[in-house]
Amino acid sequence: MKKKNLFVLGLATLFSVVACNGGNRTDVDQTLPEDDPTSEVKFEFWHCLGHEKTTNLTKIVNAFNAKYDGKYEVVLKHPAGDYGDLHDVVKTKISSGEVPALTMGYPDSFSEYMTANIGNSHLLRLTNFINDEKFGYTQKEIEDFIPGYYNEGTQYQFDGTWSMPMYKSTEILYYNYSYFMGVNDANKAKFANNAAFMTLYNGIDGARATDAELQELRTWVEEHDGYYYDVPETWDQAITLARKMVADRKAAGVTSEFYPFGYDSDSNLMISQMAQRDIPYTQKAEAKRDRFLFNNDKAKTFVNEIVTYLKEKIMITKGSLGGKAYTNEYFNAEKCAFTVGSTGGSSYNISSNFVVKLAPVPYKGVRKYIQQGPSICFFDNANPYIHKGAWLFYKALSDSEGNASLALENSYDPVKYSCYETDAYKQWIAPENKGLKYEIPRMTQELKPYYMTSPVFIGSSTARDEIGDIISHVYAGWNIDEAFDTAIDNCITAAK
Repeated sequence: MKKKNLFVLGLATLFSVVACNGGNRTDVDQTLPEDDPTSEVKFEFWHCLGHEKTTNLTKIVNAFNAKYDGKYEVVLKHPAGDYGDLHDVVKTKISSGEVPALTMGYPDSFSEYMTANIGNSHLLRLTNFINDEKFGYTQKEIEDFIPGYYNEGTQYQFDGTWSMPMYKSTEILYYNYSYFMGVNDANKAKFANNAAFMTLYNGIDGARATDAELQELRTWVEEHDGYYYDVPETWDQAITLARKMVADRKAAGVTSEFYPFGYDSDSNLMISQMAQRDIPYTQKAEAKRDRFLFNNDKAKTFVNEIVTYLKEKIMITKGSLGGKAYTNEYFNAEKCAFTVGSTGGSSYNISSNFVVKLAPVPYKGVRKYIQQGPSICFFDNANPYIHKGAWLFYKALSDSEGNASLALENSYDPVKYSCYETDAYKQWIAPENKGLKYEIPRMTQELKPYYMTSPVFIGSSTARDEIGDIISHVYAGWNIDEAFDTAIDNCITAAK
């Protein structure tokens, strides 16, 4: 391992002030000082979490600051309310020479901070920090990280590790369990004059309905040739079910607005389905044009398939709604029976009018699910003590007990195997705990082996946006070849 440099007392005094200027970049391969600063060093962690999602983060920050009182103090800063806006703020601040010590975000964003020339990177390569004999990780500790989460930090345009996982999520199917069990407009119309049905139907108290009550209703509906449904496991089953729901409502004389199947992210829909169907998307390559593979006949066939579903009104996506609404809004308004969204967005898929349950996202071909959730990157502040403080803070942030509480608070998965053995995690998933935020980690336990990521490079963030926009463009009337050609051109331009 690389021998660390010793920092003299004078250097400690020089760097004891806060250094948030990324204008004087040094070397991406920094080492951590063995000593501590002679006066307290403050540094900033930028995030985009709402106040209601920072309870445990604040606890971690307070504990860290108490432990390193007089040496290091981390300051939480909330410059934006979502990941996209946070990315924009970071880019703007970089251009003016200001950077935090570390920030949360997504690898596509981090790739841009690294630039196309490693000599101009605003980010630090973390290999020396990880391998540091005193402050790094042992091999056993590295193996404690979930491999897919840890290895995501190595999937950039340059060799080495450039980010560390904060917590992770995936996509899940939220479905209106009450609707599937018979509490739906089709049955209400068909059996409106049946006293027995209406007694059962009116006895269902929205989200407070019990499984026993819903099962009793479903049994009655089955016996009287009513409308009830099973949760789809595959993509083809989901499409067949969506068509049946529309047909059943029509047969019962129901004409209100309804789109059975929702998908909240057009980009995730495209990327995950293309991976499952073995359709090329992107790859790492020297030549810009060679990085973007999605302009192919298979991808165009799939887009035409989705647009057909949208026009049939058996499906909606955020893009098909003009970007003015999310599909969860239609789901909550009972205009949609099942929708795909992030496990981190469970709070947006709750209604007082019906019972919500979870299932794996229906798949086509090979079972693969997108791995999501923020990571942490470290900026070059030209101050080794800021780097050390930031690294020590990340180690506190990823500590098993704290990371379990931090992740679960926000319906995400913690990043280490040991997190799943903590009291916090075991108590959270205990059977007696009811509600989506408790059910999600139970569900994701079985999904982790199927998580996937896409290559990260400058332009990959644009590719993600463009591949999603293709659906809405073709739905709006664009020629499909024009839509794909435009997307590719925009990606190549962004690749720099």
